[in-house]
Amino acid sequence: MRKIPTSLATQHPDNADRYITVQQEPEEAFHSLSSQLCGGLGIEEIMIDFEGKLTPYHQTSQITLGLIQRGLIPGRDIFVTPRIPNAKKEPIFRQLMSIMSLVETNILAYKEMKSTAITETIVPMIESGSEVIQIQERINSVIELGNKNYDIQFPMNTIRVIPLIESVPALVNVDSILEEYARDLMNKGVELEDLRLMFARSDSAMSYGMVSSVLAVVIAIDHSLKWGKLNKVNVAPILGCGSLPFRGHLTLENIDSMYSTYAGVKTYTIQSGLRYDHGDNKTKKVVNSLKDNIHVDLKRHFSLSDIEQMKEYIGIFTQYYMTSFIKLINTVEKISQTIPKNRDRLSSTKSGLEYIREIANMEEIAKLVKDESLRQRLLNIDTNIHCTVPRAISFTAAMYTLGLPPEFIGVGRGLKEVLDLFGREGIEQLLLYYPQLKNDLIFAQKYLNTRVSRGIVDETVRLEYIEDYELACEILEIERIENELNEDEFYHTLLKSTRPIILHLMG
Repeated sequence: MRKIPTSLATQHPDNADRYITVQQEPEEAFHSLSSQLCGGLGIEEIMIDFEGKLTPYHQTSQITLGLIQRGLIPGRDIFVTPRIPNAKKEPIFRQLMSIMSLVETNILAYKEMKSTAITETIVPMIESGSEVIQIQERINSVIELGNKNYDIQFPMNTIRVIPLIESVPALVNVDSILEEYARDLMNKGVELEDLRLMFARSDSAMSYGMVSSVLAVVIAIDHSLKWGKLNKVNVAPILGCGSLPFRGHLTLENIDSMYSTYAGVKTYTIQSGLRYDHGDNKTKKVVNSLKDNIHVDLKRHFSLSDIEQMKEYIGIFTQYYMTSFIKLINTVEKISQTIPKNRDRLSSTKSGLEYIREIANMEEIAKLVKDESLRQRLLNIDTNIHCTVPRAISFTAAMYTLGLPPEFIGVGRGLKEVLDLFGREGIEQLLLYYPQLKNDLIFAQKYLNTRVSRGIVDETVRLEYIEDYELACEILEIERIENELNEDEFYHTLLKSTRPIILHLMG
């Protein structure tokens, strides 16, 4: 059986500590992948990122060859797995150039070690099997182009696609995506023995809310593993997660909860927020914990009725999240433009070289639920907005800057509807599906201060947020704390000091 790395270092700009330029990223990769005995972090895989990012195309070979020179053999000791753009969201030229950088790297690395360095690439925003098929064909066409122009030849499918699934509807229907892709490979005579795929906790949370995101990922893990067992394919899910609860809550303090919530995941992303803001020592302990515990068989077993109930919950929590999100997004988008990016990113404006996010699809969410009244309420949500949706990292940072951690948006009202419809048993079932919900909210509560946003956000949405917070604490029996009397008193002093600046920015 092939080796599956347990940890994946990424180039996400989710840290507050420092700005990392593209020139610094090769050394960053060497530090991340070097063994802890040699002073590194001991992470097993690196994701060189071309999605929405001004990564130079030569960085792939620069990092790969640098690793080889340091005695770290890609594909054996560590893994290099770039993320390329999705041509639906960024110019197709960028995707083609990214693929070419992978092919060129394999050619250069083969001269050094007589083996293939890069065997997989992550492709974001996958929503159907046909997309995976199309991208795999495009990769093969670039491999073929390389074969015509270089002495070293590589067979087709040398580089395989890792689909990154980000929307809640696509996560819930992941088995359909896998089935379509596998059927195409079978028709082409390609045997599928193993498959890695990646589930996004961050972007799905921004688009549909934290609870809906977690439940969708839990369903996706369940469906993909069951599909793999049925089709005799070794499926190895990757969880894309940051260190704040809204984006996944992968921290040393919360790692045991991650194992129980996301049992079945084989690889976790180690993003910049963990590496820089939490520091090397804690990051090393997380990496070591993953190596020791991730292969323990902790698969969760959900019945068909469990899945159907989770879908209803997704509809309920998405409804309340979106009603607030629509009222917030114009203000949040303006504030997000001032958030330090901490990496060299593409513009989010339509300039020909941009990276654009889209809003949630209520029609697809409505299809998941059986309750006709809930379905109609979802369809009645007007998602026409007049601004650019920010990236999840900037969205989360902007919400924290407003004193409104996004973890609570829609949660209290959603919990109340679950309680009204299903009783206390419904709440207990939700906590069974999402074991770390209370931990996530307790963490976020420390940074909540609804007075900061008064006069900045729509007053109705501020009151909705307060209702969400109060109901969540009441129903989940979370002890409410006076924000400015906890151990983060200095944080709240800084938070209040930003209020006049934000008011000035908002005009």
